[in-house]
Amino acid sequence: PDAYRDLPRLIDVARGAWSGGGSVEAAINVQLSEDETYADVKPVRANDAGPSAFVSIMRGCNNMCAFCIVPFTRGRERSRPRASIVDEVKRLVDEGRKEVVLLGQNVNSYADASDGGVAIGLRAGAATTGEGDISSSSTATAEDAFGTYYARGFKSVYKPGARRENALLFAELLDEVAGVDPEMRVRFTSPHPKDFPDDVLNVIASRPNVCKQLHMPAQSGSTTVLERMRRGYTREAYVDLVRRARERVPGVAVSSDFISGFCGETEDEHADTVSLMNLMRYEQAFMFA
Repeated sequence: PDAYRDLPRLIDVARGAWSGGGSVEAAINVQLSEDETYADVKPVRANDAGPSAFVSIMRGCNNMCAFCIVPFTRGRERSRPRASIVDEVKRLVDEGRKEVVLLGQNVNSYADASDGGVAIGLRAGAATTGEGDISSSSTATAEDAFGTYYARGFKSVYKPGARRENALLFAELLDEVAGVDPEMRVRFTSPHPKDFPDDVLNVIASRPNVCKQLHMPAQSGSTTVLERMRRGYTREAYVDLVRRARERVPGVAVSSDFISGFCGETEDEHADTVSLMNLMRYEQAFMFA
């Protein structure tokens, strides 16, 4: 669908092909876009009377996990401009919606460089106080891009600095969306655990209308399996993140995803996953075998 802006040309080509002017194959465009965010497309919502609405904020994924096809079907990460998201949320409030769910294949990796994170005065590294404010979570050096943007102990197959430097990040967007209407509930899905730095946790804790529920897909409780999955973290880093989330957001509900029988998984590695589930005591888990 990324090529929808090409439809007028494709229609012209198809008309010419059917009239004998060219090949039908020439009227096909299945290329994934590096910048298409559908920001100016107003979604048609079938249930206008419902209390909840989904708001897409980003598309794609750069994580390249060994088991996942998303980067090849949704393309690379690109984020919708903040202003268009906030405007849509305001329209939904005016329509009487009581809840918005922010959507993305890797929703908390949101990074909008169209107007910069400084636009609303909330930058990682700038300590502030008060409801909705974000305090610094980064003690990493400037060279440590993972420590600057990710949860402690998490990495990725790509360096995040180029895309996230001077961009408005997820914590800032979440804070601004929550501030549109304090009576409107805010949720988000589907996240990656690496993108839960303390800045995000602080917003969730400080904004009463951001639902206290976190989906933190572990996929496995075995560090060796996680390495083969290219998840970018160890069992220990994941456990530390969940414990930190529960400390910062009292009473938070945590859910997860698990894959049993991943390529080469041994009985001991599977036992590590079972032990992680017993340790974390999730409220819900989606499990695949």
